[in-house]
Order: sequence, then structure tokens, then C-alpha cells
Amino acid sequence: MKRLLSIILVAFATVAVANAVIVQKVILKNGSVLEGYIQSQDGSGRMTVHTDRAVIYISSDKADVFDRNTKFIALSDDWKEWAEKHDAFEGRGDDRTLMLNDVSFKDVTVADSVVSAPAPFNFEKFLTSSMHSVSKVKVLERGVMVKYLELAPNSYQVSWDDIQSIKADRRPKNALSGIDRIYTLRNGKTYEGQYAGETDNSLSLYMPGGVVQSFNTDDVVKYVFRGINPNQDLFEQSELLDVIKTASGATVRGIILEQNYASKKDAENLFLIQMESGAIQTIKVSEIKELLKEENSKYNPKFDIMLNNGEVVINRKATTSVKVDEDDDILVLNGVDKVEKKVEIERGGKGLTKVTVEYRMDGNANVEVFKLVRVTQSKVKREDVYSFSYKDLVNAVYRPIKMETSVNGTTSAEYELSGTGMFALYDARNKKAIPFIIK
Repeated sequence: MKRLLSIILVAFATVAVANAVIVQKVILKNGSVLEGYIQSQDGSGRMTVHTDRAVIYISSDKADVFDRNTKFIALSDDWKEWAEKHDAFEGRGDDRTLMLNDVSFKDVTVADSVVSAPAPFNFEKFLTSSMHSVSKVKVLERGVMVKYLELAPNSYQVSWDDIQSIKADRRPKNALSGIDRIYTLRNGKTYEGQYAGETDNSLSLYMPGGVVQSFNTDDVVKYVFRGINPNQDLFEQSELLDVIKTASGATVRGIILEQNYASKKDAENLFLIQMESGAIQTIKVSEIKELLKEENSKYNPKFDIMLNNGEVVINRKATTSVKVDEDDDILVLNGVDKVEKKVEIERGGKGLTKVTVEYRMDGNANVEVFKLVRVTQSKVKREDVYSFSYKDLVNAVYRPIKMETSVNGTTSAEYELSGTGMFALYDARNKKAIPFIIK
């Protein structure tokens, strides 16, 4: 039972893939690569893999290929992007075409006059007996084998005997969301990192410093799953939900927090699963009948912006600072009219505009480096200037509604501003300001 549970309950890599859920790459022994996630697994070890992208190999005597010359206008955006990248178009402009293919599968098994046991289930058997055909794929190889690329969602069934390895991509450095694993070994040692992959007898984690740590599966007696962002809900950090169906007919949906295999008896081993309500349910391994995955509508990944020391962005737009001059109790923004690309933000609904200021100031984590004030246009010594006053700095400063510094040293301050006009981030230490406009 441990192998069944281990393979399906992976910790997910937070990967930014538009309109796709690719958290695993299931690499088969015949060369096929299924990119998506393991959706379900039964007690025999047969798995259903939901794919958003796949490269499939099959013996050529078991597949018929039909060419489909497809006009540019009829192609999906995915195929247009792929063809551009791989210089696969024929023709020019909107008259370009891409050769796509339909592949039909056929069972060439010769009936034996002597009744024998049915051949064991495998990937090619699934293709030839369960799938009639696939359409709008790109055949990349013909000959002894047929190799094709598929960019549309599909489902494939495989057994563990088909699998060479399962892998996940390392989480990007700017990811602020995701799930880590903590493995406890029989010798009591613990290791924490991001799930990297597994084979039929090993598990591996991405560790800090670019190292991958591998383990014998039988040595791991406890799996703990932890969200990496303590300021974000666990359900916002996982792309998929766990669904456990029990022998009694119950269905429990949530995110698994722990798998415990300390005992040799499944009746004494436990799962902990947290439901969206916050309640945590304990389920004995011996009670588990089926494990499934579902796409999580609550998933809301956060990504950091990588800044150099001293850099400031507003709503992810580059900024320019100007010098601030004192005139009695008035602080004048010098040279605002000369700033060619002032940050401009569209006014938000209901009169409030969300403004996110992100900056990196080494040695100033979680510190308000700037004071945010409204700027007015007035006359000083008969000249039109943009300014604010010391009184404004005391009585009319906008305070962030939320502020935090990421592991990468980026401080993010969120504001809600009313009205339109010019505002400024004032750096009193350096006598500079960063102007921006809400319009």
C-alpha cells in the first residue's frame, strides 16, 4: 500500500504555466513523456495521468498516421507558438501552414490457438485497446517507431512497470508559494525540501544550494507536507486537491498534511488531511480505497520580483526619482516635468486604487523606507511646482495596509488610495521622491 500512496501523493512544483496544470513529468521506459499530474491510482498500481502536454512513442506497426495540412488561421495559439519556435511553418504570412497529424491505433496481437493468460496491462496495450485515435498532433518521428507531440489535454493509463521515473521541475527562485516535503527516516533524521521525483525504489528532494537528496523509499517512514509561505493560506499554495475515498463509502476532500508509515501494519498507519473549513481528519491507511487528484480553484500562487539593491517598482512598473528641494515648510519635487515615463495607474473601482510598492533596500527588511503623500500643484515664487508640506508628512501620510519582506529581500507595501492625481514616495534620508499618477 505504501508504494501506491507514495507515487500519487507528490508535493507540487509551483510552475507558471498558463491554462495548464503541469506538476509532474511521468517518464516511461519506452521514451514517452506525460506532462501533467497523476489523477488517480487503483490498488493494482494502474494510474490515470491527466496531461496538458505529451510526447508519445508507439511501435509503427501499431499506428497509422494521416497528414493534416492546417492553415495558420485554424491553429491554436499553442501550435502557433510551437511552430514559430521550431521553424516548422511552410509558406509566408497568413498563408502559412503547419503539417499536423491524426494517429489511429491498432491491435496487431495474433490470436493463439492455445488459450493462454491475457497479456499484462501496459501503456501500448492501453493505446491500442482503449484509445481509437488522437487528432491534431505533430508527428516528430516515423520509421520503426512513431513519435508524436500532443499539446491538447488528454488522459493516459499506465502501470508502475511502464514508468522509468517521475520528475518535477524545481520551483523558480521568485516563487513565494508552494508545498515542501519533510521526510523522516527510520534512523530519525529529517530532511525538508521540494519534491524532485521518484523511481520504483527511491525518492528525491530539491535541497537548498542546488543539491538533490535521494532516499530509499523503504527508509522513509513519515511524509509531512508544508506550505512554504506562512502568510498565505495552504489552499492557495497547492495546484491540486487530494480526494480520499474510503472503504466505508466516505469521500474526504482537502490537502494531505501527513502520511505516517511507522508501523508495518496499515491499520496502525495514518493520514492527516486538512479540509477547507480548517478541520483536520485522521484516516487509517487500511481504510483508504482510492486516491484522486482534482484541480484546485483556490490556487493563488505568488511570485516575487527580483530587484537589485536600491531598485523600486510601483505595480511592477519601473520608476524614476527626482530631487526634493526645501522652500520654508514646502518640499518641492524638482524636475517632475522632465521625467519622461512617470508611472501611471488606472483608477480602481469604488473609488479605491490598489498600489503595490516593491523595493529592495539591503538592511531595511520590513521597514517603511518611503512616506507616501499626495502631491499638489501650486505656485512658489510665481512658478508652478509640484509639492507637499512637512505638515502633510505628519498628518496626511498614507500607511500601507500590508507589508512584508520576502526571502529574496524584496519588501512589498500595499496601499489603497482614493481619488486621482499625483502622489509621491518620499525618501527623507536621501531627499528624493518618486512621483506617480492615478488617472
